[in-house]
Amino acid sequence: MLLCVVLNSEFLEAAPAESLITQLPGFTDNFPSKHYSGYVNVDGKNLFYYFVTSEKNQSNDPVVLWLNGGPACSSFDGFVYEHGPFNFEAGKQEGSLPILHLNPYSWSKVSNIIYLDSPAGTGLSYSTNSSQYTTGDFQTASDTYAFLLKWFELFSEFVPNPFYISGESYAGIYIPTLAAEIVKGIYVF
Repeated sequence: MLLCVVLNSEFLEAAPAESLITQLPGFTDNFPSKHYSGYVNVDGKNLFYYFVTSEKNQSNDPVVLWLNGGPACSSFDGFVYEHGPFNFEAGKQEGSLPILHLNPYSWSKVSNIIYLDSPAGTGLSYSTNSSQYTTGDFQTASDTYAFLLKWFELFSEFVPNPFYISGESYAGIYIPTLAAEIVKGIYVF
């Protein structure tokens, strides 16, 4: 709802097909919902996301931004070890791939989830300018807000959905600073 103020409904279109993930090593079945992955550039910082649509009703279920803490712990950690659509079973032999099983408790059963590696330098997010790895909580919030604006342009069909921010550990700092940045952005419009 709050990002609807920012993005006009005239931008509504399908998610970018080039970002669609159709298979993962260790999983041989069809995915229970659509998965997307890619980068959003924010002022020269390439922020990595992995997006899982809801298995139930992607048009109405909320969009959840998941942020891991650390700081500098990849949010993909939440995807792999906590509430992602798969449970990972270690490879049976040394050097073999893990086997993936559907997670019956995945948050994607009832929500669309964006796993974001933030700030740049975390997980698969990067910058070609090493000075951009020196950051702080307010810069991280500003970059994440800019990421969300661009992400919702790419995935504009999710603009009408409820939006939540969730995370763990140092995300207890990231979330309120990001929420404040979002509120400031609403007042600009």
